[in-house]
Amino acid sequence: MKIAITWDYELFFGERSGSVEQCMLEPTDRLLELASKYKIPFTFFFFFVCLIKFEEQSDCHQELQRVKTQIQSWDSLGHETGLHIHPHWEKSVWMDGRWQHDLSHYKLSDFSAEEASHIVERYASYMNSILAHPLQSYRAGGWCAQPFTPVAEAMKKAGIRYDSSVFKGGKNTTSPYQYDFTVTPSASHWRFTEDPAVLDSEGAFTEIPIASMNYSPLFFWKLFVLGRLNPKQHKPIGNGVPAKGGGSKKDLLTRSHRLCVSADGYFSTQLNRALRKAQRANEPFMVVIGHPKALTPFGLHTLEAFISQHQRNHEFVTLSSIL
Repeated sequence: MKIAITWDYELFFGERSGSVEQCMLEPTDRLLELASKYKIPFTFFFFFVCLIKFEEQSDCHQELQRVKTQIQSWDSLGHETGLHIHPHWEKSVWMDGRWQHDLSHYKLSDFSAEEASHIVERYASYMNSILAHPLQSYRAGGWCAQPFTPVAEAMKKAGIRYDSSVFKGGKNTTSPYQYDFTVTPSASHWRFTEDPAVLDSEGAFTEIPIASMNYSPLFFWKLFVLGRLNPKQHKPIGNGVPAKGGGSKKDLLTRSHRLCVSADGYFSTQLNRALRKAQRANEPFMVVIGHPKALTPFGLHTLEAFISQHQRNHEFVTLSSIL
């Protein structure tokens, strides 16, 4: 089986974005060391607008250069870079030494079709100018890829062929999120045009969904308890605050949730279960999502154990090479 481990390389979007050092540079360096040790590639989905915003702020110019250097480093090492858009950054402002976010424009669909297309074209052009290997893949910020039609032409012009925003069974309509993947094709991957969750055999794009599974309340009880008992191992390296809307703590502790298969922190303990599930279903591949900002010492150790255990019998690949 092919396994693509993908990372959304970004800051936080809540009350505190966190530092570039702790949310992006430090945890990603650890991931690149891990990849080098086992000679496997990763795919990094980067929210490129931060580079544009950093250029506008003299306070951020040093961080700008360090982020560019890290991107070009993983690019030269054979890791894939994908387009990742959190368009609310268009409205974000630098104030009192930190970023202030306006989540009223969290999704591309919160902009006009013309504005959204311009955002895609500008970000893709910027990134292709600094990459040796041009963009091929896309992941919507917060999985909010619906509707896709307004940006389809811009994505084509940018060279985007693959999307990996969908996870089967997923749904969130709590502001600022808006996606519904409760009905998707039964195939492992499919072509689409207007909606990445709807099959169109003539579509110009291919959806390569993130693997998903059910997480019980017991899982979240363990997550929260371990976080309190051993924060040194379970506290994320990233020092920001997540945006609200991902589900309350009470909700997570009282009912099951359909979520992505993830390498984030304690979620990494479920990678083997997810792999067994994919094998039983005769799936040809498994796409895993993660966030460097959410990496924990425990999660990094568990991820390494997973890679070490399976690298001989499975193939670790980039997203765009998975097919």
